[in-house]
Amino acid sequence: MSRDTFLELTPDDATHPEGFSHAGIMADDVNATVASLKQNGVKVEDVHFGGTKAPLANMFDPNGGEMELLSYPPESLQRKAIEAWK
Repeated sequence: MSRDTFLELTPDDATHPEGFSHAGIMADDVNATVASLKQNGVKVEDVHFGGTKAPLANMFDPNGGEMELLSYPPESLQRKAIEAWK
């Protein structure tokens, strides 16, 4: 969509229903952000690495909506795309 804004499209399957699933939010330090959110009572998963080599953690609002926190280190596919942008 732009140099550092991405649209992720995935096929639907048994664990991923058709339609909008989540929004991704970039964090400068995903580990520190997750620690702070947990300390403040937010339901958030532990940091793990996705298929794009970006550290991420999913968090959920009280209604079950999902947001993905992530960072783009040099080895991530997102950072490589940003750096290759012309």
